[in-house]
Amino acid sequence: MDKPSASTSLVRRTALSVVALLALAVLALAQGAAIWQLAPGATALAPLLPAVLLDAVCGALQAVLFRLLLPPRYREPRGFTLLFLWLVCTFVPVAGGLVLLASCVWAACFPKRRGDDDLQQVPAPEFVTYLMSRVSHGGGARLQARLVNTQVNASDRLSALVAIQSMPTRTTGTLLRDLLADPIEDVRLIAYGTLDQAENDVMQKIFQTAQTLELAQNDSERHAINRQLAELYFELVYQNLVQGAVYTHTLEQADRYARAALEIDDSDAALWLIRGRLALAHGEASEAAAHITRAQALGFPRERLVPWLAEAAFLQRDYARVSELLASLGHASSLPMLKPVVRYWST
Repeated sequence: MDKPSASTSLVRRTALSVVALLALAVLALAQGAAIWQLAPGATALAPLLPAVLLDAVCGALQAVLFRLLLPPRYREPRGFTLLFLWLVCTFVPVAGGLVLLASCVWAACFPKRRGDDDLQQVPAPEFVTYLMSRVSHGGGARLQARLVNTQVNASDRLSALVAIQSMPTRTTGTLLRDLLADPIEDVRLIAYGTLDQAENDVMQKIFQTAQTLELAQNDSERHAINRQLAELYFELVYQNLVQGAVYTHTLEQADRYARAALEIDDSDAALWLIRGRLALAHGEASEAAAHITRAQALGFPRERLVPWLAEAAFLQRDYARVSELLASLGHASSLPMLKPVVRYWST
């Protein structure tokens, strides 16, 4: 059954190709006649407009027929392909379509090898939470995976939520915010209580410190208090305790107090680093790089500044600079989570 159908399909395609070629020959003769009427010495009985219209119509019909003869990958996009073929067949009569077919035959016989021929698109891997129980390391990761898996028993999820309360809010803040929409009410309440308690602790310190600022009697005290306020506001950002408009306001307040402290003593390297990280949070890479460079000039340890300088360079799309900065760390990086980044950009 397969062989007769395949041969029938081949015969049909061959017949269609022969018919198309014959039609193209007729259209080419018609185009040739139209051009002949416009040639020098042609009689006045052949006006210009009918000859041009005949050439355009023949070109359109040739475009349709030539498209049928093209390989499938050359037929798309349909509209653009037909327009291109019509222009070629109209403005280069007779020979235009033949040149195009010859080019396709040449491309089929001598294909150009592209660099991405060996590349294939694969779907992004999915994180399977129910397999985390088999992992023998990374207790924090197992707890968080158990929390986000709504198929786990409710009591187990509550136990995991209570267990991660002792973890830094910096690492659990995003997860806790996601749990505010959890279908289990107890999970929502505990997540909200944890975030609210952490935010209130910092805000209480900010309130108390701001009151002491009004009682400061000299520049030294004002510098220390402004510095502490900048650090406290930055702590809200660092621990992922603020979002949206409050996040933007917190960044502005932290930068305001940092600038106030630096106006009193501009040799505080730690404050220049805070201003640099605040600028990075705002997406102001150039300003961030300037502040962090100032911190380095004032004696802040370079190896602790390199990741932030690399982030600023990355935002500026200066990837060569990113590689140079991270490669300078070598294997001296003590942060385990930073080592894969250093290894990637150093190779």
